[in-house]
Amino acid sequence: MRASSAVLIDTSIRLWDLDFPKAEALLARTRAAYLHLDNLIAHSKRDRDGKVDAYLAVYLPDELVLLFFIDGDLVNAAMLTPIGRFQVAIGEAMRRIRAEPERAEIAFHTAPLEQLTAMYATCAQAPLDLGLNASSPESLFRPLLDRKWTGLLELISDGRVNYLLVRDGRFSSGLFAGRRDDEAPTAYVGRLFAGASGGARPRVTAKAFPGLAAFPLQAPPAMVAMFRRFVWDLTELAEGEMPGDAGKRAERVRMRLVATHEVLKAVGGRRGSEAADPIAEPSALAVGIIAWTRDFLEELEIGHPQIAPRLLREAAREHRFALSAVGFFDQLPWQIQW
Repeated sequence: MRASSAVLIDTSIRLWDLDFPKAEALLARTRAAYLHLDNLIAHSKRDRDGKVDAYLAVYLPDELVLLFFIDGDLVNAAMLTPIGRFQVAIGEAMRRIRAEPERAEIAFHTAPLEQLTAMYATCAQAPLDLGLNASSPESLFRPLLDRKWTGLLELISDGRVNYLLVRDGRFSSGLFAGRRDDEAPTAYVGRLFAGASGGARPRVTAKAFPGLAAFPLQAPPAMVAMFRRFVWDLTELAEGEMPGDAGKRAERVRMRLVATHEVLKAVGGRRGSEAADPIAEPSALAVGIIAWTRDFLEELEIGHPQIAPRLLREAAREHRFALSAVGFFDQLPWQIQW
């Protein structure tokens, strides 16, 4: 299989050559055609040995997709491409992976949560313009020390991706690709700039990022699908009671709230209508749907008193346990008797 020639934005490094730090190889880099992706992900969730913090790197013809796992659960996704690095919805990431089973390779490695957070930050955050000079360790770190900068530094050398945590301009800790167990971090960083003995010095790419205090969790596709069905069910039940009116009210309320709750762009409309999954934490998705539900039903109750608890009970019956788990009913003004 021919390797991809796509390069990482602002570099000459091929995406195909990127190698991230790893603690343990759950799956060495393998052609995707030999694997069953769903089984691989399911194993992480259900098998005790698979419930680890890890990342799955998928090397596609024109991009590299990263799936992040915490305690075996798939919790977020990101992409590296020739035109940029992006957060991506888990569902969209899976769609892209499944579209190229014959031309992709997959690696699955455990990694500490600190590393997963750093990997995601370099995709979700814009790099800082610090005027970094990556010609040598001294030229790189001296300006950081002078300004007592604190943040995340990404160094890529010969495809090896490394993450350095800097505090007040000084090296605090690092996550390195290919560092020997007996090798000091300072010696390894020096080797990144020196290259192999007798060989040409590698071009080191350095980028600075603010970094993230904690790893963000993305609402999973199943949760998004549940809320979509709930919104469609509630709207259709109301439309059955108020033909030609309730559906229009539901959409007006949704569009009014989109400015405050952007996640509402991903739900509503005609049943089955397609919309991109939101890239949002589960709590943000739930809060947006709760706001829409409350405003929509309160508006209906102006002309139809006591209609809200009855419609809510019917629309939520199928999903009541999952909705209860995210505190959905606790934040609505109606008491539902099941």
